[in-house]
Amino acid sequence: MTAFILVLVALVLTAMLLGVHLFGVLAMNPAMAALDVDVYIRTKQSFDVIVPRFARPLMLGALIATAASLLVAILWLDVGAAIACGVGLVALTVALLAILRGDLPINQTMAGWSPDAPPDGWRQVRARWELFFAVRTVANAVALLALCMATALASP
Repeated sequence: MTAFILVLVALVLTAMLLGVHLFGVLAMNPAMAALDVDVYIRTKQSFDVIVPRFARPLMLGALIATAASLLVAILWLDVGAAIACGVGLVALTVALLAILRGDLPINQTMAGWSPDAPPDGWRQVRARWELFFAVRTVANAVALLALCMATALASP
């Protein structure tokens, strides 16, 4: 029962995280791409202050719950759940690396932009940020699918 509860917590946190990212990929990013550059920069800078307040705890919680689920599945010799949790943990780690190596450095660069004088090549920087955002969204989707499988395998 403990393994099931842990996996369920990991599943819920990952689903919430994926929801935030899917909203970004499907709604926020396309809408922002249509904005004038000065409005885009101001909006992006505002999002980069607000979104981490809830995205960071979701990511950290999902990683911890998934790692704990993996550990419990290994200790209880539940091979199927352990493999699914392992896949989920690897996928969440890929998402975290995309954030740390891509999103955050680009966000820090964009934080210094002046809306009234955007830098040359700002569209290319935005495209690179969107690529990292898409990578972490796909990785979170893979993690969610793996955790769905782990939930089914660990259910009492």
